[in-house]
Amino acid sequence: MDPGPTPHVSLSGHRYTLSMKENMMKTIRTVLTLALAALLLTPPAHAAKHKKALKSKANPEAQRLMSTGLANLQNGETSAAISAFNKAVRKEGSVSTYFLLGWAHYQRGFKNGSTESADRDDAQSAIDAYAMALSLDSSLKELPDASRLYFSMALCYEAVQSYDKALDAYKMAFRAAPTKALIPMNAARLRLKMGDTPKAVSNIEIAMSKAMRNGQGKTLRDAVRRDPAFAPLIANAASRKALGIGEGEDGAMVADLGVRGEEMRDAVRDTAPKPAAPAQDAQVLEKIAQGNIEFKFRRYISAVSAYNEALSLDQERMTLGAPQTAGVYEKIGTAYNKLGQSEVAVRSLQKALQQNPMNPSAHYQIALAYAMSGKTAVALNALNESFKSCAGPNDLRRFVMQAKTDTELEAVRDLPAFRSTVAQYADRVALR
Repeated sequence: MDPGPTPHVSLSGHRYTLSMKENMMKTIRTVLTLALAALLLTPPAHAAKHKKALKSKANPEAQRLMSTGLANLQNGETSAAISAFNKAVRKEGSVSTYFLLGWAHYQRGFKNGSTESADRDDAQSAIDAYAMALSLDSSLKELPDASRLYFSMALCYEAVQSYDKALDAYKMAFRAAPTKALIPMNAARLRLKMGDTPKAVSNIEIAMSKAMRNGQGKTLRDAVRRDPAFAPLIANAASRKALGIGEGEDGAMVADLGVRGEEMRDAVRDTAPKPAAPAQDAQVLEKIAQGNIEFKFRRYISAVSAYNEALSLDQERMTLGAPQTAGVYEKIGTAYNKLGQSEVAVRSLQKALQQNPMNPSAHYQIALAYAMSGKTAVALNALNESFKSCAGPNDLRRFVMQAKTDTELEAVRDLPAFRSTVAQYADRVALR
């Protein structure tokens, strides 16, 4: 990673160890996978050891609240975890309590997997909590893995578009974990986003050099090639050369369609990454990434144009799988919903369901489209299909809560059929 004015970070230093390494929780949902690097360890799986590492020695009530919050995180209940950690902070404002509060905001804010789609309020709240932890002890001696704080802080700074601060946080993360080559690789991704190709290439070279010294060069290259967050690196000739990827190897990647939760958060873990997916076309992925950026900034017409270009290219090259194609059609349909073009939205969303019939988000968007068109009966039917397609209680809870609050469904919320539909699932999601 480009050290700039900061002290040099040795790439051949001590072997990185984690007291909590074996205690990391396996993320229940694999939501898709921007990596931006998004690349941190997931919350601990074995709460007891993690609690021991982070527990408060001064305040038993704060310790109890931290334990409750960790259990909430393990169950995917990030809002409940934030509430518990907020109470813990009020009982005892320590490095550990502030770190866990920031970590919970980070987990909730990045549930869709990318800095572009992250919730900015949660990202800023995570930054604020981390800043408080650092103000209490800049060395973070209380934490068994300071890189987790710095890395997630960098991603949060990216989400709020404070890129210089994000780069500084990546540098600190790399100092704390100098063997984790994906940290400078993510700095390279950000450098390229900022238009600084030479420094991006320099960061890639540092990352590859470190990985190759540890016999992990191919592993790192495969991780980059399969991760949609790094699609711009693959598409850029200079960075592709630095990665050691030939012209005919455009990268095995999956389009970032907002379904990559675990890898985004877990990409700097110490275990070997999963095998690379079949190779996909960099130009197709680049168009999808462009569409995602346009969508993020609510430039929906431009987003639709980019997505359609991606689909047109893919018709020739046939590199996207059914789930990715479904995701693109879903994005197009959602964009048309935002533009108030319900009929066109439904056509795209139906194409998404042809590729992936059990996509709750596509069903939900169809429900919104029909509701806005005044077709309440079919809207309620689509809403019920959305609930039925949910993979687990966390997804179901999210869609039920959205149905209760989204303005597009105001036309159906007072109908008895809406209440009875929601009531069918109340017990499963413990809603009252």
